[in-house]
Amino acid sequence: MKKLIFLLLIFMFCCGCEKDNSMRYSSSLIGRWSWLRTCGGFAGCLGPKEEHITITLVITNDSIYYDYVNDTLRLSSRFHTYESITADGNGTLNVIKYDTGGEENFSIVHDTLAIGDNLFGSIYKRTK
Repeated sequence: MKKLIFLLLIFMFCCGCEKDNSMRYSSSLIGRWSWLRTCGGFAGCLGPKEEHITITLVITNDSIYYDYVNDTLRLSSRFHTYESITADGNGTLNVIKYDTGGEENFSIVHDTLAIGDNLFGSIYKRTK
């Protein structure tokens, strides 16, 4: 009986522990990002030349997300990031969740940020 209780306690301890990876993922987002293109849906891919606009994301170290269109603030939100398991269970995704609602997957390779969901995705280049 003591072994069963001991094993149960170990199991509960292990299941109750959760890594907080939010700083690692948030810190990689910090900076200024310039919009390159958005792809998805029936429109294919569109970028600044086709849309005649510039979009800039500014992500601060205090977890605030600013979205500017032609240098005018369109929206801002606090956010946090976390790691999620892929639908097939064979990998992980980085997710940004906005306090204003909604979340998107993101990945960063070198100075390129890909952010979006299963239907639409945008690509940004780090400028600072």
